[in-house]
Amino acid sequence: MIYSWSLYVNPLMAQHGWEKSSVTLTFSITTLLIPILMIFAGKAMQKIGPRNTTLIGAVFLALGPTISAFATSLPMLYLGYGVFCGIGVGFIYGVPIATSVKWFPEKKGLISGLTVAGFGLGSIIFSPICTILIESLGLNAAFFIQSGISIVGMLIGSSMLKTAPDGYRPEGWVPPAQQAGALAGRDYTSSQMLRTQQYWFLLIMYLFANVAGLFIIGHASPIAQEIASLTALQAGAIVSVLSIANTLGRFIGGAASDKLGAAKVVTIIYAADLVLFLCLRFMTGFATIAFGIGGLAVCFGAMMGAYPSIVLDYFGGKHYSTNYAFVFLAYGIGGLLANTVASMSMAHFDGYYTAFLIIGVSCAVGCVMSRITKKPVASEVVTT
Repeated sequence: MIYSWSLYVNPLMAQHGWEKSSVTLTFSITTLLIPILMIFAGKAMQKIGPRNTTLIGAVFLALGPTISAFATSLPMLYLGYGVFCGIGVGFIYGVPIATSVKWFPEKKGLISGLTVAGFGLGSIIFSPICTILIESLGLNAAFFIQSGISIVGMLIGSSMLKTAPDGYRPEGWVPPAQQAGALAGRDYTSSQMLRTQQYWFLLIMYLFANVAGLFIIGHASPIAQEIASLTALQAGAIVSVLSIANTLGRFIGGAASDKLGAAKVVTIIYAADLVLFLCLRFMTGFATIAFGIGGLAVCFGAMMGAYPSIVLDYFGGKHYSTNYAFVFLAYGIGGLLANTVASMSMAHFDGYYTAFLIIGVSCAVGCVMSRITKKPVASEVVTT
């Protein structure tokens, strides 16, 4: 749903004569709604379980592209791919993460990385299919087929979800010794978490990461066509590279978090993002633009794989589904800011180049912040 979006941008513009900034606003609406709905999904999951929560999302996820297929105006497109897809993804995305990390507390980084890899894995296969569908059957048919794939996938996936018992520990596993003065093992409610400075640091850091990642995801195909003069089919191949890289990044970020610590992994990711964004404008061939966009996708995927581990480590597992949703608000805000930066850069400056510079600088700030933020300690406990 999300990682295939950039393939629809130019066809929508060509079919309806809409401006790029108007079409790409759809993506911002989707990403803005996802974390907001995740909060409601986290609460629903505690009451009706992960399976039923996922099925609610599946209904909206199937309706979104169906409405988009009939869209003859921007408001209909915003309602379909923007609102309905945002609600659908919001209800689904956090559920398997929250379910899986409770079954594998001894490998929380790896399992969260493996789980969120599914978010990008689908588009590895679907991106080239989507490109072919649009070119051979047209935009509307591609929307319908995407809707069918989504509902089938959700029905299969939801049937496999089951909540771990409270306090579950794998046989023979003993939680690691607590750091002196740290609150590892403390379960923060969402209201308590929001009163810590660590939450706001994590939110702002994650915001910078999401601006970088969602900018690339939302504009990968147009960037490849503009900077490297690629055809639509070649740009579709770049989107497939992005999807593969994003998925690999989630494995890498999650596994590396268990080995090095999530905070160190996040610092490395920001540094790599900075270098790649500053160099992207000079990547004018197919291989180089694939390397640049692919590298940024690896970084975004790795960040998505590492961050669930940080939230779990900082604020505990009991209220994890809603706590992560509040941190994931950075995803929605990041999508909106990414589109704003891209639109302003295209309209008032030198194409995408100014956007590359702005986002690169924000990654440098995120790198510094990642080195100074620390886990909550005893003196910062909130008791109300």
